[in-house]
Amino acid sequence: MFLKELEDYPWFPAQLRKMQLEFVGWISVRLKLYKPVLPLLQRFSNHNWIDLGSGSGWPAYYIQQNAAPKIQFTLSDLYPESVSNEVKKHVTLQGKPLNLLEFQPEQGKQYTLFNAFHHFTTEQQCELIQKMKTAKAGCIVAEVLEPFLLSFIQVSLAAFVVQPLTAWAIRPFSIMRILTTYIIPIQLITVAWDGWLSVLKSKSANQYRELLHNIADSEFSIEVKRIKQLQGNLIVIIAQPISA
Repeated sequence: MFLKELEDYPWFPAQLRKMQLEFVGWISVRLKLYKPVLPLLQRFSNHNWIDLGSGSGWPAYYIQQNAAPKIQFTLSDLYPESVSNEVKKHVTLQGKPLNLLEFQPEQGKQYTLFNAFHHFTTEQQCELIQKMKTAKAGCIVAEVLEPFLLSFIQVSLAAFVVQPLTAWAIRPFSIMRILTTYIIPIQLITVAWDGWLSVLKSKSANQYRELLHNIADSEFSIEVKRIKQLQGNLIVIIAQPISA
């Protein structure tokens, strides 16, 4: 049985989903977890990107603000209302829900997934990358979790220590966030649960290489990198058509 994170279920309260994704996205930006993605963008000629499974949108916004030369993102998600109001001031949002299980990439387009790939089964992950290949589209996948004890510890610290220390600082400020963090701390539990489940569903760099190596060929390259960082390692998958 494939378990999904609470935030992936339609019955999960939209306000809790939004606050949870905002916290995860906000802290990733504060820690600059996705900074190693910036030089990888230079491998692609197009400066327009479509972010899939955007969540709060904070990672894509961070990349857009710090990329050189400048790039432009369009955000998309199954629950587009979860995109942070702060992010929507600066980044284009595709308003209609986008289900990645039914998604068809477009030729020549470029896509990103920030910490969203692990939400899908192994078969769905392969199918998504295969769709990119068939459409001759490029993509960058970045994952911050690995199936190791250290990731469990990091998730626990983020949920039960960092979250209470920073809930007041996350913008936009939310009274509901304060209530569900300090008064009735349901947010601590849901963030921890989804984080632990995400670690269990995550893959190592070698597992991704083994999973995707049959898709790569002389016309479509797939590179899996594990980038070590003090604040948290990053696994990046770069998939793109090979120019003739």
